[in-house]
Amino acid sequence: MAARSQVEQDGRAGAPAWERIRAARLAKGWSQEFLARQVGVSQPAIVNIERGWTARSKFLSRIAAVLEIDLTDLDEELAEMTYAPAARVVNSVVNFPILSSTESGAAELIVDTQPTEHIARPAPLAHVKDAYGVFVTGASMEPEFRPGDIALINPHLPVIANQAYIFYAEKPGAGRATIKWLRRDTEDRWHIAQHNPAKDLTLSRKEWPWAHRLIGKYARR
Repeated sequence: MAARSQVEQDGRAGAPAWERIRAARLAKGWSQEFLARQVGVSQPAIVNIERGWTARSKFLSRIAAVLEIDLTDLDEELAEMTYAPAARVVNSVVNFPILSSTESGAAELIVDTQPTEHIARPAPLAHVKDAYGVFVTGASMEPEFRPGDIALINPHLPVIANQAYIFYAEKPGAGRATIKWLRRDTEDRWHIAQHNPAKDLTLSRKEWPWAHRLIGKYARR
């Protein structure tokens, strides 16, 4: 009964859109994975929407139809979500891809292969081919990168010490990844650090061959 009351409370009129999405899903007895399959998106995309992290999902109309939610109400709610940018936006062209991620133990991420949404392109990445953003999950890099921040990534910058990077164990822009501070690199190891808890680590360059530099973030308010 307590669980049902919480669902009803989350689904009440005036509740944030992502709470109503979650409440509607739970009311149907569906998992996030099942809803993702019905909509045709990844589970990380649903996770980020239900956390209130996704500013304007292109899949919203499908989610509303599947869950039988009023699309107009949801769209108005999500349109009010804002980010505090670390870098100004160069123009209103909405073509900058944002990838979802989920935490996967040992401060690792699983980065989605398809963009959850597109936003206006930040000025520092205005002409950078293949630049992208990733929703931060996990707290290992707080306070520099908090859960819900969008890390802004330039995959073409040279790898140098004392910068933040997203390291990939699989295809860049997808699969296993981790965001860390690079202290130095050697022929076979990345020597890295995380903030929370503060500690030094190493990654095998054979297992983690790709490093894309983070040049800033959109900070979640």
